[in-house]
Amino acid sequence: MGSERIRLVTRGDDAASCNSANVAIWSCHRKGILLNASVMVPAPAFEEAAELLGAEKGLCIGLHITLTSEWKSVRWGPVLPPDEVPSLVEQDGCFPRSRRALEQRARLDEMLAEIEAQLEVARSHGLDVAYVDTHMTVRLSCGLEEPLKELARREGLVYGYDVPWLPDVEGEFADRVEKFIAQLEAAEPGTYIGLGHPAYDRPDVEMFSPGVGAARDWDRRIFTDPRVLDYCAANGVVPIRYTEA
Repeated sequence: MGSERIRLVTRGDDAASCNSANVAIWSCHRKGILLNASVMVPAPAFEEAAELLGAEKGLCIGLHITLTSEWKSVRWGPVLPPDEVPSLVEQDGCFPRSRRALEQRARLDEMLAEIEAQLEVARSHGLDVAYVDTHMTVRLSCGLEEPLKELARREGLVYGYDVPWLPDVEGEFADRVEKFIAQLEAAEPGTYIGLGHPAYDRPDVEMFSPGVGAARDWDRRIFTDPRVLDYCAANGVVPIRYTEA
C-alpha cells in the first residue's frame, strides 16, 4: 500500500429498510471496504438488521435517525405510540412524507423524544451504537441540529456530519464505480465520508419505487468492486470507522 493519503469513512445508509439492504450491507463489510452501517430503527427489517449487523465485529453501527417516510408503497412510523408524538404522524399513523412536511407540523420536543426512543430500542436489541446521522437530512429541520449535537455529546456518540463528503466530479464515466474512483482522485489528502445506500436489485427494493433497486445495487458494487479495492490499496486510501475519525 502507498502512504496514507485519504482516510475514508465508508458508510452504508438505510440498513433495516428491507432484507436486500441488510444483506448487501453485510456483504459490503465482509467482502469490501464498508466499515459503518446506519440503521433505521422504525423501518420494517430492523430486527433482522440488528441480528445480522450487530454480530459483525469491526462494523461500526450508527443510529440513522428516521422522522420521515417518503415512499408510497412502504411506510413506517414512530417507535413511540402515535398519541405521544402526534406532530410526527399523518392520518395513517406514519411519519410525514418529506422533510418539508415534517417542518410544517413537527414539535422539537416530540422529535427529541422519538430520537431518544429510537436510540433506546437500538440498544435494547444489542446494537452498540457509536454514531448518529439522519435520514433525509432532517437534522436541518425545526431547530433540530444543535439539540442533536448535544444529544450525541451526552450519549458519547460521534456526530456523523463532522467529516466532509468526498468532492463531486463532473464528466462522463463508464459506470458509477469509475466515477467513485474519480472522486477519490480529486480529493485532497484528508478525511472524508464515502456514502452509499447498498442493496441488491431485488423486488423488496424495487417496491419502494421503480429504479431504486438498480441505483442501490451500484452503491453495493462501489464498496466491493475489485477496481475500488485495488485503487484504495495502491493509492493510500484507508477505510476507517467513525470512531477512528
